[in-house]
Amino acid sequence: MSSVAEKTQWDFGGLEIEGVAFAPSVVAPGSTTPLILGGAGFRGLEINGNLIKFTVIGIYVEDKIIPYLSPKLGGKSVAELCENELLFDEVVAAPIEKLVRVTFLVPLTGPQYSEKVVERIGLLPNSGVKEESTTQFLEIFKAESFPPRTSIVLSFSDKLLKIAYTQDNEIPKEPAAVIEDEYFARAFLATIIGKDGVSPAAKLSFAERVSKKL
Repeated sequence: MSSVAEKTQWDFGGLEIEGVAFAPSVVAPGSTTPLILGGAGFRGLEINGNLIKFTVIGIYVEDKIIPYLSPKLGGKSVAELCENELLFDEVVAAPIEKLVRVTFLVPLTGPQYSEKVVERIGLLPNSGVKEESTTQFLEIFKAESFPPRTSIVLSFSDKLLKIAYTQDNEIPKEPAAVIEDEYFARAFLATIIGKDGVSPAAKLSFAERVSKKL
């Protein structure tokens, strides 16, 4: 289910972005750990003077991210947290489960999505990603297509990346595919919330909401 019965210690509340609802908490596919919504925002590009919004992205983390971050970043402003990607580097490195839900606002094919991800991973320095992981990732998305309002659910842990798909707001109970490469998982997450991440709006939302709890 997309909502979680258990009350988490830190509750930031849900969000609605471009008509897409993000529940305040979810459980990742193949897991039992409640995750809270850190932030959400759109991903867009300006084309011929018009802002085209392609996807909306929600970022979920375990609630123990707050006691993990507080000794390191407590008391800092949103601007300070975002400066030099301080907050996001800590989140990527944190030994907790993270989940990102990507919901499409315009249609996209699986290869269009996966090839762009691989391209962005290739720009990261010293990612350590194995070539076979990249090949596996491209193969997973080869036959997929994503009409508007469908979503990819990406669950990141220390050792692997779990991938699932949904046509509504429900998070699948089990993943459709798993890539057992911690470097690929970390690199992929870095393309989303790291330096030059794909959705500055989602990153700012995350920083604003988390900063109130630090």
